[in-house]
Amino acid sequence: MHSNKPLINQILSRQAARTVKQILVAIMALMSVIGCETIEQQSSSGQVRALSDAEKREVQTLIYDAEDAYANNRLSFLDDGSALTLYRQALRLDPENAQAQRGMEKIIEHYVALALKAANRFDTATARALLDQGRQIDPTHPSIAPAEQFIQTVDTSHREVVILRGLNDAKVRATINALVQRVQKNCRFRIFAANDARARHLYQLLRASFLRNDLNRRPRASSNISTPERLERICQYENA
Repeated sequence: MHSNKPLINQILSRQAARTVKQILVAIMALMSVIGCETIEQQSSSGQVRALSDAEKREVQTLIYDAEDAYANNRLSFLDDGSALTLYRQALRLDPENAQAQRGMEKIIEHYVALALKAANRFDTATARALLDQGRQIDPTHPSIAPAEQFIQTVDTSHREVVILRGLNDAKVRATINALVQRVQKNCRFRIFAANDARARHLYQLLRASFLRNDLNRRPRASSNISTPERLERICQYENA
């Protein structure tokens, strides 16, 4: 008696192959249908609905009102008439409106500028609070990360201030020299004087002191028109 197992196995193999082929065809057909639906959805979602004349007028009115609010420093998140709220309303009607988009950017840049001013006063708590206002509007704005880095630098810095007002030239030179003798490469200076000419003179004294102390580099310094006349040395902590 001969066994029919090889014949049965061939039949089962052909049936299995047909079944697998049918499943693959079904999957391909399903993927094709899903792909077509996705393309149609993307195509329809990419279309921008044309605004009616009434909506165009409303958008322009919102933008004008937002610009007035911005000019009057009404930027508050809690104020329904704030520039932020009005620009957002305009963008809900017209998401591609360039004026409204630029208006939102201006608000963020305003908060960033205020944050940097606070950081320059070494008020880093206020600086971070102001920067957070801008971050809430758009955390990906390109000014946010550099501003945060600057605030962190200020936070990890040590500041020493010497008042120069009322000192004669010899004492001014001696005071500047005392600051320079302990200077490190990561230190920078800020000069505060009543006018540009005086600020330039103090910078020249600072540079001369660098040369006397064999520091073969220009001092990193910025000048500010402010009184009382003073000099700040700002250095980052070595373990920062």
